Amino acid sequence: MFDTFINGVLIFVIIEFLIMLGLFIYLNLRSRQRYESKLEKQQLDNLQTYTKQLEQNQLKLRKFKHDYKNILLSITELAKEGDNEGLILYLSKLKLYSDSELQQHTDDYQDIQNIKDTHVKSLLLNKFFTMEQSQIHYHFECKTPINQINLNIIDIVRLLSILLDNAIEEAGESSEKNIDILIYKNVDNTTEITLTNTVAHSASNINQLTKIGFSSKSNHSGLGLSIVEDLKQKYPNLFIHFSSNNYQFTTQIIIN
Repeated sequence: MFDTFINGVLIFVIIEFLIMLGLFIYLNLRSRQRYESKLEKQQLDNLQTYTKQLEQNQLKLRKFKHDYKNILLSITELAKEGDNEGLILYLSKLKLYSDSELQQHTDDYQDIQNIKDTHVKSLLLNKFFTMEQSQIHYHFECKTPINQINLNIIDIVRLLSILLDNAIEEAGESSEKNIDILIYKNVDNTTEITLTNTVAHSASNINQLTKIGFSSKSNHSGLGLSIVEDLKQKYPNLFIHFSSNNYQFTTQIIIN
């Protein structure tokens, strides 16, 4: 009877363990599906915003081209009259007018077409719009096609989200308000991402930034860069380096 009791308890524990394991797997898959669904919705919203922005700029370009002949006629008449001073003044006003009408900030992310992964592209577009709304000057460069990044796509999105959010927040509090993003593929197939942003205060101890609970803000949990550190430990092919100089904070990411 004792052996039967022990066997019954053992079977019960095994069954309970299998149920808990199945429940854990189910919840994990469901959480992942929800996260991916959220990414897809955000991706669609960002691409729609991007498309709308391109359509607006295309419409302005068409209007500008419509008036182009009249603008040339005015320049021609000033040149015929030999009014060099008037011509210089007119060209100066023309430059200001064209800058305001053609909104050149779209040139800052024209390289986005080289980012082939839609999740990463969507994330970058979302952050570009956030920078524009926050009146942060940014420059994005990606001259070579990035077809694949050798990390799990969710971890890539987490990594870039944290780093870009930090950069936007720090740049927004600085006087210069600048962010530079450079992405390119090396000949050895490694992907390199360099993110540089201006800061209000120079970082005194960069190593301390990656510790759990540390934050330069009083109302922050300080988990952001510690999560980045966890991801670095998770992937042996991921290298992340932080540096600070002259009120600029730089993050260099290399993915083999």
